Amino acid sequence: MAKIVVDFQLSHGEEKITEGNIVIVNIYPSKANLHEQVKKLIADQFNCSAAIIAIKQIKMNA
Repeated sequence: MAKIVVDFQLSHGEEKITEGNIVIVNIYPSKANLHEQVKKLIADQFNCSAAIIAIKQIKMNA
């Protein structure tokens, strides 16, 4: 398990974009689909579709 910091965007339409960052602790970076894991966790937290989430950067913390 690892702690990561994720910078992301939520696109709510052509003109509405929300940017933010989130710290996720319970994630397994050794899995091949890290971006998909992160998108699902953010979507669950914000109660939205993972399709509207764009991951800008993922930073690992030791």
